Amino acid sequence: MRSSMMVSGRSLAGVALAALAAPLAMPALAAETAVAPEEILVTARKREERVQDVPIAMTVFDAEDIAARGVNALRDLEHSVPNLMFTSVDNVVSPQISLRGISSDARNIGFESGLSLYVDGVYTGRPSSFSVDMLDVAQVEVLRGPQGTLFGKNTTAGAINIITRAPSQEFEGNLELQYGNYDALRVRASASGPIVKDKLAIRVGGYMRKRDGYQHNLHTGGDLYTEDSKGAQAKLLLTPTDGFDLQIAVDGLHDRYRPNVNEMATGLGATGTPRDVDIDTPVYQERDVFGTSATANLDFGPATLTSISAYRTTDIEFLTDDDGSSNPFLTGLFKEDQEQVSQELRLASNGSTRLSWVAGLYYFHQRVTTSRLSRLTNLLPFQIDVTLDAKVLTDSYAAFGQFDYKITDALTLTGGLRYTSEKKTLDMDLVGSPLFGIATVSLSGHRYKEDDLSPTLGLAWRPNDTLNLYAKVAKGFKSGGFNADYVPSALVDFDSESATNYEAGAKYVSPDRAVRANLAVFVTDYRDLQVIQFQQFAGFNISNAAEATIKGVELDFEASPIAGLRFDGSVGYLDATFDSFKNAGGAGVDYDGNRLPEAPRWTASFGAQYTHDAGVGSVTLRGDMTYRAHYFVDPENAPADRISGYTLYSARLGFTTADGGWTVELWGKNLANKRYMNARGTPVLGGLLGQEYVNYGAPRTYGVRLAAAF
Repeated sequence: MRSSMMVSGRSLAGVALAALAAPLAMPALAAETAVAPEEILVTARKREERVQDVPIAMTVFDAEDIAARGVNALRDLEHSVPNLMFTSVDNVVSPQISLRGISSDARNIGFESGLSLYVDGVYTGRPSSFSVDMLDVAQVEVLRGPQGTLFGKNTTAGAINIITRAPSQEFEGNLELQYGNYDALRVRASASGPIVKDKLAIRVGGYMRKRDGYQHNLHTGGDLYTEDSKGAQAKLLLTPTDGFDLQIAVDGLHDRYRPNVNEMATGLGATGTPRDVDIDTPVYQERDVFGTSATANLDFGPATLTSISAYRTTDIEFLTDDDGSSNPFLTGLFKEDQEQVSQELRLASNGSTRLSWVAGLYYFHQRVTTSRLSRLTNLLPFQIDVTLDAKVLTDSYAAFGQFDYKITDALTLTGGLRYTSEKKTLDMDLVGSPLFGIATVSLSGHRYKEDDLSPTLGLAWRPNDTLNLYAKVAKGFKSGGFNADYVPSALVDFDSESATNYEAGAKYVSPDRAVRANLAVFVTDYRDLQVIQFQQFAGFNISNAAEATIKGVELDFEASPIAGLRFDGSVGYLDATFDSFKNAGGAGVDYDGNRLPEAPRWTASFGAQYTHDAGVGSVTLRGDMTYRAHYFVDPENAPADRISGYTLYSARLGFTTADGGWTVELWGKNLANKRYMNARGTPVLGGLLGQEYVNYGAPRTYGVRLAAAF
């Protein structure tokens, strides 16, 4: 133990020293740079700022970055963000995401995510709607750590802020075609332009993607782990005067997948061949998402008033084979319908005085219903049905404010506070089975209410134009709720959790912006952590672990030492453990000192890109590497819960015409065809059928991409 701690400490020291020493070497590199990268502007603090001026640990991707890295969906970002993980089964209806060791699960309608997703300022209430296509995306900002002051709600882990392109005042359009192995086809198109010059503009776009499966079902001869999705969006921008604009947006998507299913490694249903399964149930996943919003900005000189009104729905349905074999033993049919309304009013100061501020009000209403049926047949002399019908209503009210005050030209004090009041109501009818430890529960109008104050306080020092040093403390809050699932008892309530983050950071940019390096060191005090555990023949249990501590270091950088050459990368380190988790494995079995699930000690990525001007156009070659150390998928930290570490490689080779109008590109991901696990564990009937399952990520994929801009 002592030896491993010393190695970790030396590694941390090495990362920190390398990051802090980097600015000393950067001028020598930057001196040879011919073309400086454009300045990166972000809106993470509800106003437009340079990314290097914002005292937040964040990774930013613009449209060019997204294309260069081959980011087609939100999940692809995990390969470029320190301490970000998309884990568990790779599907769209129940993604599991972990950021800085704080994970979010979508299975339970009474359990909310600690990671928040915002699209054009609109909060997305359920993780089941997180998987979005990168259509017409202008920028993605991944903010790490609690963001309790300025963002809508529930940001104990962090926030992902997606900004899509606004309608343009000049006619423009884009078309993209991709084709790859497994008959993967992806089509995107968008167009924009004025309806009334300088007064009314429109942008419309759509996409379609289809792909054969990565898995083969021996029982039916068909494929699983397929893709079949289509979607569209439209925006209308009204600018009648210089001080006012109104943007109305509509979007929707329609998914029909045969999902990636768990492969039985032992016991009944085991095939002995990776990516082969043997199941009888015609599994499927269906998802429909719709949203509309209206965003208005009124600039009246000293301040700008912003209103964001939004309505969103997400409907999902999926059929599962829970015995994992070709025998018709256990199937599950799950349905979930979500509807939300949100309203934000925000007032932000204008100008560059010593004091700048943001204040606002926020309201969020959500209605989520679920209907579930699990049916056991043929294993016993009689059939067993477990059914669940539940509804959760949430009303969340918040008032928030934050200020930045320049004590001197170099020293800035930041303070903020958010007051949140949440009310939830549960209706639940669960018809369980004593044989399998599932309770029968009937609740109507069951209530939960909680208030919270989430503060932030920070100090930033800019000794010169190249360096920004900051220290801050921020609290994030996630309300409690209801375990609206297959449960062992009628005790369905669980309490809120909070994360108080202590962080110090350094942000450096060279005078010509050829080099950027950002370092963050943090300690998160995690109180009353909400933990979901599956227990054989007892259903799903949600409890509040007494407390946990997460310590970490994050470094991300990019450098252009000579014209056309670029390096970028990130390193994340986590020491995430339960300080106290009593009786977690049963009476007298504590998980004190165990590592948090989905929290690898190390995550890293590195990319190298070179662009050569060939006269008639430019040739670009890019290679990427991403690494994840081993981690556990359950708080027990048993050997059967351990996911081995892995390294993945990808590459892209493209040609773009001199006018930028056409691009053709060859690409490949997981080039070494690494077989790596996303998840493992014991399925529902594993205790009876001697089963353990594994779930693998995508194999080697490759293809060609053709893009046109006009």
